[in-house]
Amino acid sequence: MLRTFLTLTLLSSILLASSNYTVRLAVFKNSKKLNKVLKAYPPALRETVKTYQKAGLTYAYTLPTADKATLKTLLPAYKKVFSDAYIQPTRLK
Repeated sequence: MLRTFLTLTLLSSILLASSNYTVRLAVFKNSKKLNKVLKAYPPALRETVKTYQKAGLTYAYTLPTADKATLKTLLPAYKKVFSDAYIQPTRLK
């Protein structure tokens, strides 16, 4: 019984965690250059962009959301600055 409960809990947490989506914008070696590029966005879009650093690189992505349709409508606006932006599932919360 406990094994079944733990298995179902694990599966549900995996399914819920992977239901979020984000737009992966770019990866930069120089975060100053990224900040300069982000100034091309209107303030409303700029506030949705977050960054994190890993192994000397700065990754830019949008806030995670469960509504993939919203990201699909915003993707063309993001692609005006970052032509290789794409939507990806994420476990970020």
